[in-house]
Amino acid sequence: MKTHVRSRCWLGAAACLAAAVLLAGCEDDGSPLGSGHDFGENNPDLYLAMGDSITAYGWPSILAGRAGKGVANYSQGGARTGSGAGAIGGLLGRYRPGYVLILYGSNDAINGADPDVSIGNLRAMVQAAKANRTIPVLGTLPPMDGVHSLYAGAARALSGRIRSLAGAEGAGLADVERAFGDGSAYLQPDGLHPTPAGSERIAAVFYDALH
Repeated sequence: MKTHVRSRCWLGAAACLAAAVLLAGCEDDGSPLGSGHDFGENNPDLYLAMGDSITAYGWPSILAGRAGKGVANYSQGGARTGSGAGAIGGLLGRYRPGYVLILYGSNDAINGADPDVSIGNLRAMVQAAKANRTIPVLGTLPPMDGVHSLYAGAARALSGRIRSLAGAEGAGLADVERAFGDGSAYLQPDGLHPTPAGSERIAAVFYDALH
């Protein structure tokens, strides 16, 4: 599943050509995301995965094995988008990753966070990555079921806005929500956390977005 994004000038006029080449990797020409990108001092063979307990369940390590690249996993149970926005600057400086993979928002939906605030936090993360010459990839949220079905509508709505944000900011998009379908095959009985098959699926969606 390839993800298409609109070309944007990330770092000013001097970087327009490099950005255009980078985003061309999202098209169906077979090039991976980031082809021709100037990573500066960052390591293009290192991914930084950021998220909540869904990310803690292990899809980053699955992605590392599949891609043959290093993946640093920064995940905290119960974390919201504000946590990611507050941490990303220090993590980019510490790891110097070529790519940052962002999967936040489920806890925002569960806790009734203002969607405008959630999207603002995600936008801040994307823009911090771009300013660091790190390529951001946003993930939409897995569906919710079971005891968490009460929050499923909020999660769906936030996923829709994440798609729009990725397009507006020229970020990569890993559409986890669409890949999960109704979620029944990929969610644990709590209707929130991924099964092993679900973690495999998330890793596959991010892999496809990157390649």
